[in-house]
Amino acid sequence: MNTLMVFLDAIRDHLDLHYLPDVASLDIGGRPGRPVVVQLGTRGDLAALAGGLLRWAATLDEVTASIWRVSDGGSVHLSISGRMPCGVPVDVYGGVLFEEAAFPDLPAGARQDMPVFVLHSWARPEGVAA
Repeated sequence: MNTLMVFLDAIRDHLDLHYLPDVASLDIGGRPGRPVVVQLGTRGDLAALAGGLLRWAATLDEVTASIWRVSDGGSVHLSISGRMPCGVPVDVYGGVLFEEAAFPDLPAGARQDMPVFVLHSWARPEGVAA
């Protein structure tokens, strides 16, 4: 069985096993080191995106999180990286519009790691500044 088929089988099995949020896109085999990349189907809602990433994080091993504000400053991408129990690396991400109240110390173009627990405060609607 070729490597691409292994990745396809792994993500299919993972999605079948867990009830996870809707996926907007799925890239298999396109990134060295991260053969499975999942974009969540959230629509600009920080609480929904953080909650979706946490649901994925609960199904992965060795989870890390990061944040990136695009260079034009208009949006922010949140992502987690980890390994499915079968060992295949996966990145899961989504984006929201930049809001100063939610991301007060994140300059345009900045990329940084962040603790996964930060997603918990954003996943609760009361944790997101209005």
